[in-house]
Parts: sequence; C-alpha cells; structure tokens
Amino acid sequence: MNIIQALIDATSTGAVYALAALGIGLVFGVMRLANFANGELITAAGYALIILWPISWPLALVAAVVVAVALALVMDAAVFRWIRSQPPATLLIASFGLSILLQRIYDGVFGTNVLSAAVAPQLAASIRIGDLRINLISIVSIALGAVLLIAVRLFLSKSRMGLQVQAASEDFRAARVLGIRASVVIALTFSISGVLAAAIAFVLTAQSGGVGPTFGVQVTLFALIGSAIGGLGKLGGSVFGGFLIGFALSLFTSWLPAWINDFRIAFVYLLVAVVLVIAPNGIFAGRLAKERT
Repeated sequence: MNIIQALIDATSTGAVYALAALGIGLVFGVMRLANFANGELITAAGYALIILWPISWPLALVAAVVVAVALALVMDAAVFRWIRSQPPATLLIASFGLSILLQRIYDGVFGTNVLSAAVAPQLAASIRIGDLRINLISIVSIALGAVLLIAVRLFLSKSRMGLQVQAASEDFRAARVLGIRASVVIALTFSISGVLAAAIAFVLTAQSGGVGPTFGVQVTLFALIGSAIGGLGKLGGSVFGGFLIGFALSLFTSWLPAWINDFRIAFVYLLVAVVLVIAPNGIFAGRLAKERT
C-alpha cells in the first residue's frame, strides 16, 4: 500500500511539472525561448489566489488566470518582442534577467516574507481505502493535469489557431510565408502558458498555503530541465520530461532514507546527467526547427 500511495503522490507531482514543461515547451517551439521567467507567472497567479481567496474563491480563480495571462503578454510586448531575432542564448539570458527583476518587484510590493492564506482548504482532507491514504489535492492535481494536457492537445490538433501554432513550432519562417500572423501565434502561446501557470499556482498554493517572491522558481527550473530531457521544441517530449522529473523527485523524497534525503535534488540532477549523456538533444528530439526571425 505504501508503494501505491507513493506512486499516486509521484503522479500528482509529475502532473504539475508536466504542465509547467508544456507551457515552457510551447513558447520555445514558437520563439526558441526557454522562458525562465515563466516562474514569475506562477508567482503572480499565486499572489492573486492568496490575496483574493478569503474574499471570494471564484474571483480568486478568475483573477489568477487573468493576472498570469496579462503578465505573460506584457513580458512579450515589453521585452521579448524586441529581441526575437537574437540567438536562443540571448533570449534565455533576457528571460533570466526578467525573472530576477520581477522577483525584486514582488519583494517591493508584497515584502520578502511569505503571504499565507488557506486556499481550497477542503483539499487538505484525504480518502482512506484500507491502509491507503490518498490526499484530495493529489487527486485534483492528477485530474487537473490530465484535463489541461488533453485540452491543449485537442486545441492544437483540432482548431485552426492551434494548427497555426503547431505549424509555427515546426517551421516559423515557412509558417509566416504561408500567411500565419506571427504576432497572433506568439500572443496565443504566451496566453496558454499563462493559463497553465495559473493552474500550477492553484495546486501549489493549495498544498503550501503560502506564496513568496521565489514561489515559482523551483518548479520552473525543474520544468526547464524536464523539457531539455524530453527534447526542447517537442511538446510531447517536454511533457514527458517534466512528468519524469516531478515523478522522480517525489519518489526520491518518499523512498530515500532520512540520512540521505537532503540529497534528493542531487540525485535528480544525476538522473538528468545520465539521460543527457545518452541523448544529448533529449529523448524525443528530432530535427530542431529553424531559427526564428
């Protein structure tokens, strides 16, 4: 039973990291931008949830999505729009700088201390099945992750705009030649990444009950690593890699002896190193898309 419970918890964590990796993979596929500042979208949505949940939970949920999407679009308009023709390394450095800037803004506006509130406290309960105890938040995390992953997949494969996003992620130059509006596609991918960030913020705030200026940094870092493992630019690979990282991190936390548990993140990095030695471009990496102009 303990093994089953650990696997459920690991699947829950993996679903959250898979959502984060999907948001990062979408933007990278279109812009060649590994957006480190994606973590600040999660943080912004987290602050909205923590501040507004005691007032009205529907308002908090709507505000989290609106804030994350709006900030994602502002990021593009204020920073990334002007450097789209630069190499991916330049875009990554710019996103890192933007991440630090936003963290300092959060410091100034909300303070360095963690803001706390009970977000969806009902999800702290658990269901017992014999010796097995399943947290409701784990069930919600898995369900929310599955619904959003399926919804994004259907949108990309069935809708006109989704097909344009897929075309742009495969070959941005060719897509523009065929008449696909680059500004619309880029705005859409940033908007989707904002929606996914809000969903991640909901799960994380429900688990922790607190948000600080660096709230979204760790999940974003591991999601970036997961995307690299799966193959940046390959959405399915990004999702798989993000899920793998979250799953492994949770299992290491559950199964490693107490005396070595503090080194669980080191074991995750070791796993990453092994995978990248075997597959330097990622497990599912094919031909990389052409550089964006």
